[in-house]
Amino acid sequence: MADNLQQEQDRDDGLLFFHTHSLWEAMQKLEKFYECKIYGVLELQEVEEHLKLYDGKYSSTSKQMILEGIEYAYNTVDTAWEYEEHLYKVQEYIDTHTALAEDDAYD
Repeated sequence: MADNLQQEQDRDDGLLFFHTHSLWEAMQKLEKFYECKIYGVLELQEVEEHLKLYDGKYSSTSKQMILEGIEYAYNTVDTAWEYEEHLYKVQEYIDTHTALAEDDAYD
């Protein structure tokens, strides 16, 4: 049985591991393999949970908008260790693009 399992793992495209493990488990394996520490993660579900703290203001924000906000935060925050600053930048991105979309709707 273990032999068959090993063969299945050898044949997969590398994505099987990521579909069967959490982000945190995958990161632990990466850290061990590359002998490094990953010290910053902006993960979609965690950012969504943070945005829920704002009394429904972001409740209708699309997944794509949040992902774009995460990318924006990653590209604009100078210090990687400022997690709260990254969350603020995600909100800034969403607020700006929501306001722009509303302005365009009235044109």
